Amino acid sequence: MIRVALCDDDLLQLNHAQSVLNRYKQDHLHYEIAITTFSAPLELLSYVEKNGGFDLYLMDVYMMGILGTEAAQQLRQMGDKGEIIFLTSSREHAIDAFEVDAVHYLTKPYTESSLFTALDKVFDKLRIERRHFITLKTAEGRMRLFTRDVVFIESGKNNYQVIHVINKDKIEVRMTSIELFELLSTNRFFMRCGVSIILNLKYVRQITKDTITFDTGEHINYPYRAYPKLKEAFLSFQVNTER
Repeated sequence: MIRVALCDDDLLQLNHAQSVLNRYKQDHLHYEIAITTFSAPLELLSYVEKNGGFDLYLMDVYMMGILGTEAAQQLRQMGDKGEIIFLTSSREHAIDAFEVDAVHYLTKPYTESSLFTALDKVFDKLRIERRHFITLKTAEGRMRLFTRDVVFIESGKNNYQVIHVINKDKIEVRMTSIELFELLSTNRFFMRCGVSIILNLKYVRQITKDTITFDTGEHINYPYRAYPKLKEAFLSFQVNTER
């Protein structure tokens, strides 16, 4: 699912952009696209704060309340990594758009083909990136997590999984270990160790018969019966990565 937010306080422009997006959606049925519209940037920000962000934002610049570029700055301050395309009547804020890492800046009246080209670029990027990140729902909202940043995962209470990431932060998600491993399994570096631990072999520094030590300095105890399988996987990983 690719979640798209469309924000413009001009109803005619909002409806026009939505129509173009719907035509793109019909022409690209291999993408599952969900479109949510907003008529004010503050409405959009409030929604994101409560429900999590979007994969793509299409925003006007000149809107009531705050500028679209200012709304984009607030999204970035909230940690949102969604792609941004500005649809506006002036090039005056192109530098501001660059500063929030907008992928495109289209001036009105834009053509359908120009927006389609911008969408192609974004969706191709998302398709490639989605091989490398997962989307999770946490207590703070939806978040995207690059699998390369996951060091290991351990099961907590009440079906919560605790994800340890490379900067030593911990992320809690309410799902089973099996469900989370299914999301990560497209990355060949991950393996299950017993029923409650998922490892990223890339970060394993040392294993003993009861303890795993990671490059972050963290360590975790694991069931002894899992040692033969873990040892074999760890040695195989080392051999393959050294080639």
